[in-house]
Amino acid sequence: MSDADEPRADEDNPKSSTTLLGDFLQDNVLKAKLILQHELGLGNRPSVVPAGEVSISQEPRTVELGWHPVAGSAGKWFAEQTRLGKLITEEIHKSPDPTQHWACIVGDFVHELWMDEHFDIIYINETFNRQEWHTFEVGKTRFSDQALAEAGEMAIFNMRKKRAAYNLLDNNCQNFALNFLDKIRVGKHRDFATSFSVYQRAVGAGTIKDLFVDDHPDENPETADQDVRLGAEHRDTVQTAKHVMDENTTRLDNHHAFFQQMY
Repeated sequence: MSDADEPRADEDNPKSSTTLLGDFLQDNVLKAKLILQHELGLGNRPSVVPAGEVSISQEPRTVELGWHPVAGSAGKWFAEQTRLGKLITEEIHKSPDPTQHWACIVGDFVHELWMDEHFDIIYINETFNRQEWHTFEVGKTRFSDQALAEAGEMAIFNMRKKRAAYNLLDNNCQNFALNFLDKIRVGKHRDFATSFSVYQRAVGAGTIKDLFVDDHPDENPETADQDVRLGAEHRDTVQTAKHVMDENTTRLDNHHAFFQQMY
Protein backbone atom coordinates (compact mmCIF):
# COMPACT_ATOMS: atom_id res chain seq x y z
CA MET A 1 0.00 0.00 0.00
CA SER A 2 1.37 3.37 -0.93
CA ASP A 3 1.60 6.25 1.45
CA ALA A 4 -1.24 7.91 -0.46
CA ASP A 5 -3.52 4.90 0.25
CA GLU A 6 -2.84 4.90 3.99
CA PRO A 7 -5.61 6.47 6.07
CA ARG A 8 -4.52 9.59 7.87
CA ALA A 9 -4.47 9.48 11.65
CA ASP A 10 -6.54 12.66 12.04
CA GLU A 11 -9.28 11.17 9.81
CA ASP A 12 -9.39 7.85 11.67
CA ASN A 13 -9.22 9.45 15.11
CA PRO A 14 -10.93 12.81 15.00
CA LYS A 15 -10.41 14.94 18.09
CA SER A 16 -13.22 14.99 20.59
CA SER A 17 -15.04 18.22 21.35
CA THR A 18 -13.36 18.26 24.76
CA THR A 19 -9.92 18.03 23.18
CA LEU A 20 -10.78 20.73 20.66
CA LEU A 21 -12.01 22.98 23.44
CA GLY A 22 -8.83 22.35 25.40
CA ASP A 23 -6.69 23.20 22.39
CA PHE A 24 -8.68 26.38 21.82
CA LEU A 25 -8.32 27.49 25.43
CA GLN A 26 -4.63 26.68 25.48
CA ASP A 27 -4.02 28.64 22.28
CA ASN A 28 -5.96 31.64 23.55
CA VAL A 29 -4.37 31.62 26.99
CA LEU A 30 -0.96 31.62 25.32
CA LYS A 31 -2.07 34.40 23.01
CA ALA A 32 -3.34 36.44 25.95
CA LYS A 33 -0.11 35.90 27.85
CA LEU A 34 2.03 37.01 24.90
CA ILE A 35 -0.13 40.07 24.28
CA LEU A 36 -0.04 41.07 27.93
CA GLN A 37 3.70 40.56 28.18
CA HIS A 38 4.29 42.69 25.10
CA GLU A 39 1.76 45.46 25.64
CA LEU A 40 2.13 45.89 29.38
CA GLY A 41 5.91 45.64 29.33
CA LEU A 42 6.12 42.97 32.00
CA GLY A 43 9.43 42.36 33.72
CA ASN A 44 11.90 44.14 35.95
CA ARG A 45 12.79 47.73 35.21
CA PRO A 46 15.77 49.71 36.48
CA SER A 47 14.99 52.01 39.40
CA VAL A 48 14.67 55.67 38.45
CA VAL A 49 15.27 56.82 42.04
CA PRO A 50 18.76 58.34 42.15
CA ALA A 51 21.35 57.40 44.74
CA GLY A 52 21.06 59.43 47.92
CA GLU A 53 20.48 59.38 51.65
CA VAL A 54 18.34 56.50 52.87
CA SER A 55 16.51 58.12 55.76
CA ILE A 56 13.16 57.85 57.54
CA SER A 57 13.39 61.14 59.47
CA GLN A 58 13.16 63.78 56.74
CA GLU A 59 10.76 66.72 56.64
CA PRO A 60 7.18 65.48 56.06
CA ARG A 61 6.07 65.17 52.44
CA THR A 62 2.65 64.58 50.93
CA VAL A 63 1.73 61.02 49.97
CA GLU A 64 -0.75 60.52 47.16
CA LEU A 65 -2.64 57.48 46.00
CA GLY A 66 -3.13 57.36 42.26
CA TRP A 67 -4.67 55.25 39.53
CA HIS A 68 -4.66 55.10 35.76
CA PRO A 69 -6.44 52.75 33.32
CA VAL A 70 -4.59 49.79 31.85
CA ALA A 71 -5.23 50.35 28.16
CA GLY A 72 -3.64 49.39 24.85
CA SER A 73 -4.34 46.35 22.68
CA ALA A 74 -4.04 44.08 25.73
CA GLY A 75 -7.18 45.67 27.15
CA LYS A 76 -8.82 45.61 23.73
CA TRP A 77 -8.08 41.89 23.35
CA PHE A 78 -9.55 41.18 26.80
CA ALA A 79 -12.73 43.11 26.03
CA GLU A 80 -13.30 41.71 22.53
CA GLN A 81 -12.10 38.12 22.79
CA THR A 82 -13.19 36.95 26.23
CA ARG A 83 -16.75 36.41 27.41
CA LEU A 84 -16.10 38.12 30.73
CA GLY A 85 -14.58 41.10 28.93
CA LYS A 86 -17.60 41.39 26.63
CA LEU A 87 -20.05 41.21 29.53
CA ILE A 88 -18.19 43.85 31.52
CA THR A 89 -17.82 46.15 28.51
CA GLU A 90 -21.47 45.84 27.51
CA GLU A 91 -22.77 46.30 31.04
CA ILE A 92 -20.75 49.26 32.32
CA HIS A 93 -20.32 50.99 28.93
CA LYS A 94 -16.77 52.11 29.60
CA SER A 95 -13.41 51.70 27.90
CA PRO A 96 -12.53 48.28 26.41
CA ASP A 97 -10.27 47.51 29.35
CA PRO A 98 -12.11 47.99 32.67
CA THR A 99 -9.08 47.45 34.90
CA GLN A 100 -7.41 50.11 37.03
CA HIS A 101 -3.82 50.24 38.19
CA TRP A 102 -3.16 51.79 41.63
CA ALA A 103 0.14 53.08 42.98
CA CYS A 104 1.63 55.40 45.62
CA ILE A 105 3.20 58.72 44.73
CA VAL A 106 5.64 60.81 46.73
CA GLY A 107 7.46 63.74 45.18
CA ASP A 108 8.73 62.94 41.71
CA PHE A 109 8.29 59.16 41.87
CA VAL A 110 5.61 56.50 41.62
CA HIS A 111 6.02 53.33 43.72
CA GLU A 112 4.04 50.35 42.49
CA LEU A 113 3.48 46.64 42.16
CA TRP A 114 4.21 45.14 38.76
CA MET A 115 4.66 41.64 37.30
CA ASP A 116 7.59 39.75 35.85
CA GLU A 117 7.42 37.55 32.76
CA HIS A 118 5.95 34.74 34.87
CA PHE A 119 3.21 37.00 36.27
CA ASP A 120 4.80 36.99 39.71
CA ILE A 121 4.63 40.29 41.59
CA ILE A 122 7.62 42.63 41.73
CA TYR A 123 8.33 46.19 42.88
CA ILE A 124 9.11 48.95 40.40
CA ASN A 125 9.21 52.72 40.43
CA GLU A 126 8.86 55.32 37.72
CA THR A 127 8.97 59.07 37.23
CA PHE A 128 5.67 60.72 38.09
CA ASN A 129 3.70 62.42 35.30
CA ARG A 130 0.65 64.02 36.86
CA GLN A 131 -1.25 64.15 33.58
CA GLU A 132 -1.31 60.34 33.45
CA TRP A 133 -2.75 59.77 36.93
CA HIS A 134 -5.91 60.42 38.91
CA THR A 135 -4.51 61.31 42.35
CA PHE A 136 -5.78 61.65 45.93
CA GLU A 137 -3.84 62.97 48.92
CA VAL A 138 -3.90 60.37 51.69
CA GLY A 139 -1.21 61.37 54.20
CA LYS A 140 2.41 62.25 54.81
CA THR A 141 5.74 60.49 55.13
CA ARG A 142 9.22 61.32 56.43
CA PHE A 143 10.90 58.77 54.16
CA SER A 144 13.45 59.92 51.62
CA ASP A 145 13.01 58.71 48.03
CA GLN A 146 15.66 56.06 48.59
CA ALA A 147 14.00 54.84 51.80
CA LEU A 148 10.67 54.66 49.96
CA ALA A 149 12.27 52.38 47.37
CA GLU A 150 13.58 50.15 50.17
CA ALA A 151 10.09 50.09 51.71
CA GLY A 152 8.62 49.10 48.34
CA GLU A 153 11.03 46.20 47.96
CA MET A 154 10.23 45.06 51.50
CA ALA A 155 6.47 45.26 50.92
CA ILE A 156 6.75 43.03 47.84
CA PHE A 157 9.12 40.65 49.64
CA ASN A 158 6.56 40.14 52.40
CA MET A 159 3.72 39.68 49.91
CA ARG A 160 5.72 37.14 47.89
CA LYS A 161 6.36 35.06 51.02
CA LYS A 162 2.62 34.41 51.12
CA ARG A 163 2.03 34.19 47.38
CA ALA A 164 4.38 35.09 44.55
CA ALA A 165 1.84 34.96 41.72
CA TYR A 166 -0.28 37.99 40.89
CA ASN A 167 -3.93 37.50 41.79
CA LEU A 168 -6.68 39.90 40.72
CA LEU A 169 -8.55 39.56 44.01
CA ASP A 170 -6.02 39.46 46.81
CA ASN A 171 -2.45 39.86 45.55
CA ASN A 172 -2.67 42.97 43.46
CA CYS A 173 -1.69 46.62 43.17
CA GLN A 174 -4.26 47.72 45.75
CA ASN A 175 -2.90 45.28 48.33
CA PHE A 176 0.61 46.56 47.66
CA ALA A 177 -0.46 50.20 48.00
CA LEU A 178 -2.03 49.57 51.41
CA ASN A 179 0.97 47.56 52.63
CA PHE A 180 3.34 50.25 51.38
CA LEU A 181 1.37 53.09 52.97
CA ASP A 182 1.24 51.25 56.28
CA LYS A 183 5.05 51.11 56.32
CA ILE A 184 5.83 54.71 55.36
CA ARG A 185 3.16 56.71 57.18
CA VAL A 186 4.05 59.29 59.81
CA GLY A 187 4.15 57.95 63.37
CA LYS A 188 4.88 54.33 62.40
CA HIS A 189 8.69 54.56 62.27
CA ARG A 190 9.24 52.11 65.16
CA ASP A 191 7.03 49.46 63.58
CA PHE A 192 8.84 49.95 60.29
CA ALA A 193 12.26 49.72 61.94
CA THR A 194 11.40 46.36 63.50
CA SER A 195 10.02 44.96 60.24
CA PHE A 196 12.90 46.30 58.16
CA SER A 197 15.54 44.77 60.42
CA VAL A 198 13.90 41.36 59.90
CA TYR A 199 13.82 42.00 56.14
CA GLN A 200 17.50 43.01 56.16
CA ARG A 201 18.52 39.74 57.80
CA ALA A 202 16.42 37.75 55.34
CA VAL A 203 17.74 39.30 52.13
CA GLY A 204 21.16 40.53 53.24
CA ALA A 205 20.61 43.94 51.69
CA GLY A 206 19.20 47.36 52.44
CA THR A 207 20.54 49.95 54.86
CA ILE A 208 18.79 52.83 56.62
CA LYS A 209 21.05 54.93 58.81
CA ASP A 210 18.42 56.31 61.22
CA LEU A 211 16.43 53.11 61.66
CA PHE A 212 16.51 53.05 65.48
CA VAL A 213 17.38 56.65 66.42
CA ASP A 214 16.19 57.91 69.82
CA ASP A 215 15.46 61.44 68.60
CA HIS A 216 13.14 60.74 65.68
CA PRO A 217 11.19 63.89 64.70
CA ASP A 218 7.84 62.23 65.40
CA GLU A 219 8.83 61.80 69.05
CA ASN A 220 9.97 65.38 69.53
CA PRO A 221 7.10 67.77 70.43
CA GLU A 222 8.80 70.56 68.50
CA THR A 223 9.13 68.62 65.25
CA ALA A 224 6.25 66.14 65.39
CA ASP A 225 3.51 66.25 62.80
CA GLN A 226 1.13 69.17 63.45
CA ASP A 227 -1.90 66.99 64.12
CA VAL A 228 0.03 64.87 66.60
CA ARG A 229 1.49 67.91 68.37
CA LEU A 230 -1.94 69.47 68.85
CA GLY A 231 -3.37 66.22 70.18
CA ALA A 232 -5.96 66.09 67.41
CA GLU A 233 -7.27 62.84 66.00
CA HIS A 234 -4.63 61.90 63.46
CA ARG A 235 -5.94 60.93 60.05
CA ASP A 236 -5.20 57.29 59.36
CA THR A 237 -3.39 57.07 56.01
CA VAL A 238 -4.35 53.47 55.35
CA GLN A 239 -8.02 53.96 56.19
CA THR A 240 -8.10 57.05 53.98
CA ALA A 241 -6.54 55.07 51.14
CA LYS A 242 -9.06 52.25 51.55
CA HIS A 243 -11.91 54.76 51.36
CA VAL A 244 -10.43 56.38 48.24
CA MET A 245 -10.09 53.03 46.48
CA ASP A 246 -13.57 51.90 47.49
CA GLU A 247 -15.05 55.10 46.09
CA ASN A 248 -13.03 55.12 42.87
CA THR A 249 -12.71 51.50 41.78
CA THR A 250 -15.16 49.72 39.48
CA ARG A 251 -15.99 46.45 41.22
CA LEU A 252 -17.40 43.39 39.49
CA ASP A 253 -19.66 42.51 42.41
CA ASN A 254 -21.48 45.80 41.89
CA HIS A 255 -22.92 44.28 38.68
CA HIS A 256 -24.38 41.16 40.21
CA ALA A 257 -27.21 40.81 37.67
CA PHE A 258 -24.95 40.71 34.64
CA PHE A 259 -22.30 38.65 36.44
CA GLN A 260 -24.85 35.85 36.85
CA GLN A 261 -25.07 35.56 33.05
CA MET A 262 -21.72 33.79 33.08
CA TYR A 263 -23.18 30.72 34.77
